[in-house]
Amino acid sequence: MKKWCGIAAAAAVLAVGAGQVAQAADDYKSFGVRVRAIYVKPDESTGGLLSTLNTKVSDDIIPELDLEYFFTKNFSTELIAGVTRHDIKVAGLGGFAGSTWLLPPTLTLKYHPLAGSTFSPYVGFGLNVVFPFNSKVNGVNDFQIDNSIGWAAQAGTDIKITDSIYFNIDYKYLNVDTEATVLGTKCKLDLNPHLVGIGVGYRF
Repeated sequence: MKKWCGIAAAAAVLAVGAGQVAQAADDYKSFGVRVRAIYVKPDESTGGLLSTLNTKVSDDIIPELDLEYFFTKNFSTELIAGVTRHDIKVAGLGGFAGSTWLLPPTLTLKYHPLAGSTFSPYVGFGLNVVFPFNSKVNGVNDFQIDNSIGWAAQAGTDIKITDSIYFNIDYKYLNVDTEATVLGTKCKLDLNPHLVGIGVGYRF
C-alpha cells in the first residue's frame, strides 16, 4: 500500500511540474510598443525622362513608431508608422530639383524561433502601402508620384533588458514599384528602400 501511495504521490508531483512547464511556455506578453530611429536608403530605379536626367532620391533618417501583437509566443504581427522626406536630385538640372514626402504603413507577420530568450531573433514578411504627398520639382507644374502596394521582408532581433523592456535591431526591405508623372508623361520610379533601425520597446 505504501508503495502505491508513493507512486501516486510521485505521479502527482510530475503532473504538477508538467503543468507548470506548460504554463510557463504559454506565459508571454501579448502587446508591444516600440520606438526606433530608422535610416532609410532608397534603391531607386528609373525609366523614361527620369532615367535620361539621371534622377536620384536622397536617404533620410526618421523616428518611427510600431505596434506589435503576439498571437502566440512565437508568432506576432507588427505595424509600423513613420513619414520620410527625400530630396529629388536630377543631374541634368544641376543637382537638387525638388522633394517628396512618403507615408509607408507596413504590416508584417513575424516568426520568433527563440521567443523568451535574452537574444530573440525573428524574420517577417508582409505588405506595405506607400502614399507619396507634397511631391514637387522646381519649374515643373505637372509632377506627381503614384501610390504603390508591395511586399515587405524583415529580419532582426530583440535583446531583453527586463521582462518588459528590450533593445531592438531591425532591417526591412520594401518593394515600392511606382510611377511618376512628369510633363504629362508616365515614368518608372521604383524606390525599393532599405530600412535599418535601432530602438527600444515595451511589452505588456
